[in-house]
Amino acid sequence: MHARHIPLYYLVGALLTLFAAILAPSWWVKAPLLWTFAALTMVSAAYWLDMAGLFRKRQGGSIPWYIRWLLVPFLLGVSFYNWLARQRDNLPAWHQVADGLYVGRRLFASDIEALREQGISAILDVTAEFDALDWSSTDADIAYLNIPVLDHKAPSDRQIHEAMQWLQHQRRDGRKVLVHCALGRGRSVFMVAAYLLLRTPKRSVDEVMALIQNARNVARLNSLQRRQLEQFAQQHPMLLAKTIWLIANPVAGGGKWRDEEPAIRDYLAPYFELCVHETSPEVSATTLAQKALDEGAELVVAIGGDGTLAEVAGVLRGTEATMALIPLGTANAISQTLWGMSAKVNPIQLACETIIEGVQHEVDVGVVNGTAMLQCMAVGFQQQMIERADRAAKNRLGQLAYLRGLWQACSDNERLELEVAIDDGSFEQWQTNSLIVANAAPLTTLLAQGRGNPMMDDGKLDMTWIKPQASGEQHVFSLIELMYSGLTEESLDLNVGHQHVQSVRLRRTDNTTFGYVVDGETYRADEVKVSIDAGALKLLIPARVEY
Repeated sequence: MHARHIPLYYLVGALLTLFAAILAPSWWVKAPLLWTFAALTMVSAAYWLDMAGLFRKRQGGSIPWYIRWLLVPFLLGVSFYNWLARQRDNLPAWHQVADGLYVGRRLFASDIEALREQGISAILDVTAEFDALDWSSTDADIAYLNIPVLDHKAPSDRQIHEAMQWLQHQRRDGRKVLVHCALGRGRSVFMVAAYLLLRTPKRSVDEVMALIQNARNVARLNSLQRRQLEQFAQQHPMLLAKTIWLIANPVAGGGKWRDEEPAIRDYLAPYFELCVHETSPEVSATTLAQKALDEGAELVVAIGGDGTLAEVAGVLRGTEATMALIPLGTANAISQTLWGMSAKVNPIQLACETIIEGVQHEVDVGVVNGTAMLQCMAVGFQQQMIERADRAAKNRLGQLAYLRGLWQACSDNERLELEVAIDDGSFEQWQTNSLIVANAAPLTTLLAQGRGNPMMDDGKLDMTWIKPQASGEQHVFSLIELMYSGLTEESLDLNVGHQHVQSVRLRRTDNTTFGYVVDGETYRADEVKVSIDAGALKLLIPARVEY
């Protein structure tokens, strides 16, 4: 059966039952026909939209009662079809295809004793349409994961990676794993084949499929699944980390780590071995990140504010290790760059899902006087705002501390007399109230929005400055112009200037030291040198983000 034709089949079935309902002589006949029409229409829509979420299958494997009742006509039909197929196949429920790895059909209560005898203690269920067994009500010690995939469909990249991470973790723990779908022919075969390709990359798709079919002769992939598997075999830029290092700043965000640590461990523990380390006044994030590299860490997760994330990025820049982040700071500008405003709603879940998805992207890293910069370097308003929003103010006011600091900086209207050299050019004298050199910045970093959001993989730095004004009140118009540019990616060039650069050097005209900030951390120097290291950092990004 071709995957593309399935929604059409269900739609035709729905229309036929609707036509029959119209012609039916009584409501006793009309009602079940209309019920069938509604069920088949919903399933057809789910296939058209590739929306396995229609079944609302929970992580524990149960489908809500109202979904089961709504889709009873479909479920009865597909259950009867699967029963006939099992009778025709006349095969065991599952087959072993590799050491500790099995592929099979949907499980029933009568299979529990056989699972115990076989020593299978982990189940990967890739069905969307059937309830799983309630493992909590059995005596079996079973680790269970559901990756809902519609029958005859192929899993998404995110689903493949989540399944691979989980399988890897279960096998590393010594558990025998059974991967099952409805009949043990397609979806489960896909996941097992993907895992074998990942573990034995020298094998081809044909070789892996022959291995599986030698054990379970009904194993087949349709054209859609085969194409997805071949694409996975050619690319699979996935990261299967044996151990991930979590480097947490326990004081970031007023001590959020203590509250969030249990949830973070619960999210990640089913997929990874966790190696957790905390920073302290004596041990910095830089030191811990270097230790992680020295011990061969493949994936390092920075947990804290933007400063902590920049420290870890500075160590991992230019190495083979991959970085991920969990935002626990006050501003969390870097996470907003990746996830947008949704990072404000549920940042921990989004970050953990991103780590599990494992979508890796090479991003640029700025370098400021030897310090790594993920977001931006600033003098003037942004620097004054951050200096005024000290730890006490952030603990008391949260993000309002930054707004208050920005308003005070604008009101003071301090004019900077600078010498600026762009892209190895000669120094020129500038007057400005605010100058930011950004690698990446969300819309909330308003002062960096000279021409829309700076992108962290374009190999360029965005330099934005505010022209001097006679009074602080006039900077309201500067901020409005920046907001307009951030929303439209157009520069009005009235009170605000913008330029793409590769490097910038700054110093005061009187050659005295001055303050500046890098990713929320304050520094002082006689001269500031900013450059771009293009594509220097391997970073896990959300699957839906496209740079």
